[in-house]
Amino acid sequence: MIATLEFLEDRFDSFNELCFDGTLPPVRIKLGRATRCLGACAYKKRRHLFGRMEYFDFSLRFSTKFDLPEDVLEDTLLHEMIHYDILVNQRRDTSSHGRLFRAKMKEINERYGRHITISYRFR
Repeated sequence: MIATLEFLEDRFDSFNELCFDGTLPPVRIKLGRATRCLGACAYKKRRHLFGRMEYFDFSLRFSTKFDLPEDVLEDTLLHEMIHYDILVNQRRDTSSHGRLFRAKMKEINERYGRHITISYRFR
């Protein structure tokens, strides 16, 4: 399936309630023709006094270049939602796919039978 705004926005709302207790604020979802990644969590950042970093102006971006199985597209959305959850709540992880990310990924995979991964291997 090719990603559509309608599909991604609908699934975002469903997964937000199911996996994040409805705590994620609405976010812009954008489509593009990226060839090197399926999805991305984009944001701006600024440094405050004493070095504290603030993240803002979020969007989730998805490629329409690939015809994917529906579950892979959903898992990609969930992957980006985990990034969004960590950043929008201004939490610090050990790396982009660090301890917080991996703990949430493992929780969702085990609890809901998903197959979220760090990266997707094209076949």
